[in-house]
Amino acid sequence: MTHESFGRVSAASLIADTFHDLSDLLRKEMRLASAEMSSAVTTSIRASVMMAVGGALLLMALLFALGGLALVIVGFGFTLHEASFMVAGGLAVIGLILLLSARGRMRADRLTPARTVGQLREAIRTAKEQMK
Repeated sequence: MTHESFGRVSAASLIADTFHDLSDLLRKEMRLASAEMSSAVTTSIRASVMMAVGGALLLMALLFALGGLALVIVGFGFTLHEASFMVAGGLAVIGLILLLSARGRMRADRLTPARTVGQLREAIRTAKEQMK
């Protein structure tokens, strides 16, 4: 504090200290927000990679099972073409359900740094109180 006289602090010094503390707090909050966003993005990327690998493995297994299913349907008197279209229609329905479910789990609101936003609101409220 530059403007002190016998233990008394000037208003200008108090305001300068308040703005210095506020700017320091905002810098720290920005670092926290960056770390929080980085963590959320990393988690989403890992989940996406795991979904892709799992999906590829399931696709390979499914192809073999679907060939067998088509042959079972042929055994009930349908032609191979008809059996293949039946299997393809069933797959289309299941695939659509899975895609919509995965899209719902990857909502953008999960990437919002909620704790940082709350702490920034608290910091602004505190700064307003100090300015009174």
